[in-house]
Amino acid sequence: MNDNKLNLIIKLSVIYLALSMIFCIFALFYTQSVKTDMEKERVENETKIAEMQMPELGGKSDGSTPEPTKTEEDIIALDGDKDAANPTAPQKTVVVLDAGHGKPSSDMSSEEKKAEGYEYNEDRGSWGEWRHYKNGTYGDDCHGSGCTMTAPSGGSCWYPMGNGDRATEPDINLQNTLAAKRYLEEMGYEVRLTRTSNEQNPSMNKRMSYCFPNNDITRQPDASLYVCIHSNAGGGSGTSYISLEGTYEQSLIPPDYVETSNNAGSIINGKVAAASGLRENSAIGGEGYLILFNKCPVPIAYLEIGFFDNSSDLAILNSSHDEIGRAIAEGVDDYLSSAR
Repeated sequence: MNDNKLNLIIKLSVIYLALSMIFCIFALFYTQSVKTDMEKERVENETKIAEMQMPELGGKSDGSTPEPTKTEEDIIALDGDKDAANPTAPQKTVVVLDAGHGKPSSDMSSEEKKAEGYEYNEDRGSWGEWRHYKNGTYGDDCHGSGCTMTAPSGGSCWYPMGNGDRATEPDINLQNTLAAKRYLEEMGYEVRLTRTSNEQNPSMNKRMSYCFPNNDITRQPDASLYVCIHSNAGGGSGTSYISLEGTYEQSLIPPDYVETSNNAGSIINGKVAAASGLRENSAIGGEGYLILFNKCPVPIAYLEIGFFDNSSDLAILNSSHDEIGRAIAEGVDDYLSSAR
């Protein structure tokens, strides 16, 4: 073999080795790339499977946000104790508005009277209810014993239903109440009405039940104020409120029941006088043991707005429901704001 042939073989061998090395390097990089792509695909597939099995940890398969898991508070909200739309929202302050009187007892059937919470007293020969609860209880009617026996002059433990019969007054009271409700709700209060029409005449026990959640008197009252809306009669004029006085024996009432109730009545009465043009009278005393005072579980403002048997007052009462309602609402708001 001559030198030229030997040199050629060596050159070809070197070229072969170089090509072999290049091929090996390319094959190595290719293999690594394939493995990387396969690993990436495996991880993506595992992630999708995990998201399908545990949707609360990720998005839905269509990319939308998953619905939150219902909590115990959400379930409770369905029962009406919370705002179902926003269970974390603070609960509204509750105000009870009581449009005094209602459908005359003579126009009500026995079934209607029973449904409204009245009972028939064989000994007295009349429909009505008991003025007091037994000392230190709530909802346990005295039936003539076990109570303070306190009453306004001429009154007794038995309160005949006919004592509340009126002709002109019920609708005046209702219109003022409905106007006050509208303004209080605009202010953010929860308002409960003891009656919504002149075809109703609830007993005092039934009216009082609106101070409690779902009218359940076995629970704690949740109302902050009870406002009894009446008009007066007897030849006078102007607007006033009836003041509480003395000692009250029903349970649940706050220790400052008398003071706070009279304060509320005074504030609201002043607002009504200023807005309506009715003369502002001082508090009506001597009637501190009205049936509502003996049974209310929360502070109570008992209003006597104008005299419906006075033609001048009656003209204002018939034309100023909106002004009077707004004044009642503003008075309630002022009182509750100062009481907080």
